[in-house]
Amino acid sequence: MHNQIPVSSTYGAQFGSQSAYAPETATLPIELREAVDTALQECFDKIYCSDELLGNKLTQVKGPLDSLSKRHGILLEEAIAHSFVAAAGDRYEVQKQVGVKVSREAMSLVESNQLAKLEGLNFPIDNTHGKKAMIDIVVFDHETGDLHVISVKRGGGAQGGSEARNARSDLMAAGLMLKNHSLRKGLPVLAVRQVLVDWYGRSGIVGRPTVTRTTVDEYFGIPISGFVEAMSAYMSSSIAQRMMPRLMTAIGGTSQMTDRPTENESRPPLRGKSDTSDNAYVRTNPTVRPSLAECLSDLPLRRQGRQMRRVCSS
Repeated sequence: MHNQIPVSSTYGAQFGSQSAYAPETATLPIELREAVDTALQECFDKIYCSDELLGNKLTQVKGPLDSLSKRHGILLEEAIAHSFVAAAGDRYEVQKQVGVKVSREAMSLVESNQLAKLEGLNFPIDNTHGKKAMIDIVVFDHETGDLHVISVKRGGGAQGGSEARNARSDLMAAGLMLKNHSLRKGLPVLAVRQVLVDWYGRSGIVGRPTVTRTTVDEYFGIPISGFVEAMSAYMSSSIAQRMMPRLMTAIGGTSQMTDRPTENESRPPLRGKSDTSDNAYVRTNPTVRPSLAECLSDLPLRRQGRQMRRVCSS
C-alpha cells in the first residue's frame, strides 16, 4: 500500500498566510519535524569506521555529513508532498513512492518516440514482463483532473549516463501507465503531467518539463519552495548544533596526538637496494625483461574515462 500524506486540514490555512520565500517565518508540520529529527539522530548516533587517512575524529565529522546530504533528498520528497495538502487541503490526493511495473512495449515506445506523440496514449499496467519503476510522488488534482507524476532529484551534482536516461524514460512510461490504470479504476483523469523536480538544478538529467526551486511554485501554482526551504533551514540549523561538539573535538589540542604516531613509536627501517631479507624476490636475469608497458599492452583500453598512461619522472 502506498504512503498517503497525513496533513491536518487546518495547516493549509495557516501556511497560506506565510511568505513563499520566508523559511524563517514558515511553521513546519510535526510530521516533517519528526522526519528531520529521525534522520539526524540516525546519522549522529552511528559510529563510523575510522578512515586511516583522516583519523577517527575527523571521520566522525565527515561520516554524518556524507549521509545527511543523501537523506536530504528523501526529505525533499517529503516536504514537496506535504506542501500540496498544506496549500490546498482536499483539492489534492497525494501518494509517495508508487511502484509501477513498466512493460517492455511501453519502454520501447518511449525510447523511440517524441513526447508529443505519446501524450494521448494509455498503456496497460497489468503486463507481467518489464521493469519496476519507483515514482517519488503522484498527485491527483480534483479540480483540473490532472495526474501529476513527479520525480524528485536533489540536484546537488551531475547524474549522467544510463542512470539519467533511465530516469527520463521511466518517468514518461510510468506516467502513461498510471493514467490508464487510474481511468480503469474510475478516477476521472483528464491529463497526465510528468515532471522532474531538479531542486538545485544540477542533476544533469534533461526532462520535459524540468522545474527547480525557483520555478516550482509557478509550475504547480501553489507555494512549495518556501515550505521546502523551511524544512531545509530547520535541518541545517539542527546539523550545526549537533556538529559543533564534534568539530571542537576534532580540532582540539589533543587530536593531533591521537591521530598520528608519536615520536616514541618505532618505525620499520627503510630497506636498502641490496637488502634481500624477508624472502624478497631476487631477479635472476635482470638484463632480459620486458617493460611494464609491454606487459600491459595487450589489455583492452577503457572506452571512456581515465586511460592507462605512463607516469614519467619530473
